[in-house]
Amino acid sequence: MKKKIAFNTFYTLGIVVSVVGLKWAFQAHNYPVVGLLVATALFFLYLKINIVKEVRTGIKDKEKSISSAVKDETN
Repeated sequence: MKKKIAFNTFYTLGIVVSVVGLKWAFQAHNYPVVGLLVATALFFLYLKINIVKEVRTGIKDKEKSISSAVKDETN
């Protein structure tokens, strides 16, 4: 879980750096760099969405296993 939190933080930083660089490149009329930064921002966003989905399903699975263990103990 700590590894996924660290990756999530890294992806967020990657998105922020890409957006800041995107603003700079657009103002400098450096359009190839704009394209590269858009691609990297979208890539980091894709990875971030995937890791959030994994964490959510992991949490749901843990809740299900805990609730089933409690039901087994009460029966």
